[in-house]
Amino acid sequence: MDTCELQTRLLLTHALSSGKTVYVPRCRKETMDMVRIRDQHDLDSLPKNRWGIPEPSEDRESVDPRVLEFVVVPGVAFDKAGNRCGHGRGYYDRFLARTERAVACAVCLREQVVENVPTDAFDRSPDYIISPEGIIFTKK
Repeated sequence: MDTCELQTRLLLTHALSSGKTVYVPRCRKETMDMVRIRDQHDLDSLPKNRWGIPEPSEDRESVDPRVLEFVVVPGVAFDKAGNRCGHGRGYYDRFLARTERAVACAVCLREQVVENVPTDAFDRSPDYIISPEGIIFTKK
């Protein structure tokens, strides 16, 4: 799958093999939730959605976002002031607003770091943005 976002599959595989509890996003019409992935076979057997992205099926139970501790946040562009541009649907902005203690960490390619990302009032900045050069933004 070609995309302008950093691929996180190896990160998911490593987390699973390290015994971490892993959840992946499932986008619905206007909302997004997270569904637990039990093991590598579960990850490998996810059906692809209409955009060709592996995603849990509708019959799987989602997790309460308030219990999550860490969320990897994708994006199209980022700046050093902590701003993030997604694909414009607001899925992650709305989801992060429902978490209580999760640390949101965006990971990106060098080419995705730009001078300035325009934002709106509903946009949520991640706690960290990490590029190949290291941490380029932190709220802490």
